[in-house]
Amino acid sequence: MKISLAKKTVHNIELLEYTHPKAEKLLFLQHGIHSKKENVMNLYGVTLAKLGYKVIAIDAFKHGNRIAEPFLSKDEDQCALETMDVVKQTAVDIQAIFEENYRKEFKKFDIIGISMGGLIAYYLSTITETIDQLVCLISSPQFLEAANYTFPEERQNKHKAQSNQVLNEIKGIDPSQRVEKMVFHRLIMMNGEYDRVIPYQQSEDFYINHPDRSIIFKRYPTEHKISQPMFEDLQALLKESF
Repeated sequence: MKISLAKKTVHNIELLEYTHPKAEKLLFLQHGIHSKKENVMNLYGVTLAKLGYKVIAIDAFKHGNRIAEPFLSKDEDQCALETMDVVKQTAVDIQAIFEENYRKEFKKFDIIGISMGGLIAYYLSTITETIDQLVCLISSPQFLEAANYTFPEERQNKHKAQSNQVLNEIKGIDPSQRVEKMVFHRLIMMNGEYDRVIPYQQSEDFYINHPDRSIIFKRYPTEHKISQPMFEDLQALLKESF
């Protein structure tokens, strides 16, 4: 099976497109912080396309060929404080790309988000009704809890005014506090048991608290990374939908 590889520009944003010769479904694959579209496609793009997808990857806002401060110099505190701007803008970009270039061929799409990419996917589910399967790996639907964990009070106090502004903004868009806005056919959450960046408990609590939603939650003996067993299980789950 030959997967076709293409680079396109849609909505003034460069994207990579890996396509199964008889693609039945569309999948957006979103990388994490300080990464870029090429990295995530090199790791997973061909394998996912072989399942029967047209796989799309874009650089997140201020990443990759859109790189801009503070992600250029990687100022740790400023990157943390501006992560939600990246999340919101990238989600809007994905929806615009779908509407502009793929809506005629596909009614809906799946999205896989990794770490920060998972935050993008979660937020996207609150602003569109076009997601079929929402897949969030080593991420969290609890934005405020995740922010306070990764950017604790000691760091917040160094940037008091900016931190307060960002936290108030997060409260308004936190998917875990706006579950009625989240639209998906199925949510798959996979997390690492030893993850010190985004603890698995944030996803597990969401899963436990929403037994009425179609959610699969799994955890793996790994840190903040996608392990081979995690990816193999994900492929098996995705195959079910074809």
